[in-house]
Amino acid sequence: MGAAADCEAIASGFLGQPINALSTIAFLVAGAWLVLQRPRARWVGIGLVATGVGSFLFHGPMPSGNEWAHDVSLAWLLALIAGFGTRWKGLSRVPALLVLTAVMAFAPMAADPIAVLLSVFAVASILWRERSWATIGPLLLVGAAGVYGKLGATGGPLCDPASIWQPHAVWHIVAATGVVWLETLRFPPFCEDPLAA
Repeated sequence: MGAAADCEAIASGFLGQPINALSTIAFLVAGAWLVLQRPRARWVGIGLVATGVGSFLFHGPMPSGNEWAHDVSLAWLLALIAGFGTRWKGLSRVPALLVLTAVMAFAPMAADPIAVLLSVFAVASILWRERSWATIGPLLLVGAAGVYGKLGATGGPLCDPASIWQPHAVWHIVAATGVVWLETLRFPPFCEDPLAA
């Protein structure tokens, strides 16, 4: 079903779903901010930028392979978040990207189950190490936005394909904000965390 599952009507032109496509800029801004302002979280920042590019291709120009780029980049971001600050952070970087790239190239139908599993793993990894408002607040925010986005998906009660208020676009913006909030509060700028580098 591709981008059509995200409610917004697909138009002709460069931006197939203009609202959903433009909202992906939030991932680019959030990623650049982490790379520049929180060097210890630079890999999460790189993952956010990759997710922004993949999501833009998916909702915007929709070239061949756009769904693969969207799915791989999102799954990789989840792996990076799960690995950030852990002893196995190195595996969540290039090795995880290579594995996800290969798996989703040969088994594209595995994208949704992989995303769900990585989401659960990321949340469990975060909460295992720290249960405070520095982690619970951002997780609740992103979770609420995810539910709102699902209610606004095609066929959902909040879906209006012609509206400029698209729940999936709101999810893009809130998810990017939530990741920055999470990684900023977990490791403030002057906090020494040798595992996060």
